[in-house]
Amino acid sequence: MLNFLISDQIQLQTLIWLIPAAFFIHDGEEILMMERWLRNHQDYFRRMENRFIDPGKSITLQFTVAVLLLGTVLSLIAFGSVRWFENNGNLNLLCAGVLAVIGLDGIKHAFISLQQRAYTPGVITAILVEIPFAFYALYRFYDAGKISASSLAGGLAIALPLTLLLVFCGYKLGKWVIPYRSHGA
Repeated sequence: MLNFLISDQIQLQTLIWLIPAAFFIHDGEEILMMERWLRNHQDYFRRMENRFIDPGKSITLQFTVAVLLLGTVLSLIAFGSVRWFENNGNLNLLCAGVLAVIGLDGIKHAFISLQQRAYTPGVITAILVEIPFAFYALYRFYDAGKISASSLAGGLAIALPLTLLLVFCGYKLGKWVIPYRSHGA
């Protein structure tokens, strides 16, 4: 039964290409739900205000700019990682780290929802997409001898700060490029 659940029928290169797909599915849920959720949770909203988002602008559009920046970089990483994998036969550090960050992000979403005892934006796709995909992909690469625990740790040390920097830059860019709402909007 376990062999059926952890099938090796999916090619390893395909798993790399699925990284941006998993990201955009998950962040699509966040884009759709974030603004409404933040406006309904004013205490959390005030903590994010001025640090990342501008409440006078469309939060959805600001968040979308951040998602597009990060998603573009993830797509480029996937492209380079597939080429690396085909030429060298191993998963590169950065791609391994990205998979770990995706899994950790999913766990973070689940933990926050449990802590809040309520829905939080992204938790559904975190549980249904991010966590299973990341851990399945990591298992497959590890089982095939294409990554090691040390390469995973090294990749996480690179990917986590890079992700945080891109999210920060994406929010700043979103605040900058999105026009203010008119009073009638």
